[in-house]
Amino acid sequence: MRRGTLFLLLIIVLMAVGAAFVDFWPNSTTGKTWHGINNPYGIKLGLDLQGGVSVLLVPDPAKHYTKAEVDSAISSTVQQITKRVNGGLGVNEPNIRTLTDSKGNQSIALELPGLNSGNQDQQIRTILRPGNLEFWDTGQTPLAPGATLDPTQFAQYNPGGKPQFTGKDLDPNQISVGTDQQTGAVVINFEMQGGAIAQFGAFTGKHIGDELTITLDRKVISSATIQSQINGPGIITGQFTQAEAQSIVTVLQYGALPLSLQIASEETVGATLGTDSIIKSVIAGIIGLSIVVLFMILYYRLPGLLADLALILYALFTLAVFKIFGFTLTLAGIAGFILSIGMAVDANVLIFERIKEELRSGRMLSSAIDIGWKRAWPSIRDSNISTLITCAVLFYFGSNFGASIIVGFATNLFLGVLVSMFTAIVVTRTFLNVLVPTGVINHPALFGLPAGSIASASLARRNSTV
Repeated sequence: MRRGTLFLLLIIVLMAVGAAFVDFWPNSTTGKTWHGINNPYGIKLGLDLQGGVSVLLVPDPAKHYTKAEVDSAISSTVQQITKRVNGGLGVNEPNIRTLTDSKGNQSIALELPGLNSGNQDQQIRTILRPGNLEFWDTGQTPLAPGATLDPTQFAQYNPGGKPQFTGKDLDPNQISVGTDQQTGAVVINFEMQGGAIAQFGAFTGKHIGDELTITLDRKVISSATIQSQINGPGIITGQFTQAEAQSIVTVLQYGALPLSLQIASEETVGATLGTDSIIKSVIAGIIGLSIVVLFMILYYRLPGLLADLALILYALFTLAVFKIFGFTLTLAGIAGFILSIGMAVDANVLIFERIKEELRSGRMLSSAIDIGWKRAWPSIRDSNISTLITCAVLFYFGSNFGASIIVGFATNLFLGVLVSMFTAIVVTRTFLNVLVPTGVINHPALFGLPAGSIASASLARRNSTV
């Protein structure tokens, strides 16, 4: 037996053990372990498998943004939305990306897997609020909560029609929901930062008795009389519920959106539908794998059995890679994985047919395996490279034109092809090379050949001298 064969077998065994741990050992996000060991890798399901909401966002037409303004602000807008989603919705692994149409116009695709409860529409619209917090001096005129503030009416108190302070002056680490100790009402705690601390103290000291009106996107949320100079923390009072106050805090903590956005389309996928899709996909995968395994054993006998073992390892390795690298598993991705099962066997079919041809020509088994692999390799290489190129093209168009279903399919198929090349070329060949020196596979029936098809050493030497 070749020295390298045992080494490759050891590597394959270690990889199989590692993949089995990643795939089957319980994963816990709560810190609980099984036998004191926790599997840190969990599978990340896409929107179509666990349910949730998919939204397409476009710049608000009413704002009349130029293309240059959108292009310069779209990236920072995506970052702000990501912060708000992660901080306020409790959604695991949201998918937020920019899309570009054929005319170069950009939009934002927002996928929120797991958003299956509560008022989904209200939660999304809260996240999309521009979030422009402003402090206005409205003189002796208090404004009712919910009213729209017109800066021109209070220009004498606010030079240039600009607010005294904005949300940028707030310390995001000091914004929180609290309770008024005297009334028990829900309030929002805040504190200025940097130079705004002294400026806010000076302003409140000079305007005692005036109304300090606070607006969010020009809608009044609080209008209160300045009782004394404020040099430290302050509170925003209003007719808030706990949920409303928390949504405002989430917006304020992460700042205003550079672009005002509008919902162009919205799609909701129920959690029950996602579960049903997973069950059906698993059944389809089991049926497909079983048919391939049965065919390989019936037609190719022993090599087919070894290829089936390699196919099982292929499934283990592929799932492990998905978990380790955090790829999102979608319904289209599962279709790509099932398709790649057949492609994983395709390389073995080419190799085994080549080996049978070499055996029929009178070569010894070990020589037939080596030459069969070498002659099958160009066909395997070219077909798989063609598939990888196709996957790359699908991924590019899917990523740029918002077709996430194509992205999932292309990603899984690309990964499946790479892993299948390894299992077909390395794993199956190693299994055969391990068995050849033992002599247990020298019977032609094990290869589906008639008696006398596998040459002995003496016959091989005789054939070589003819």
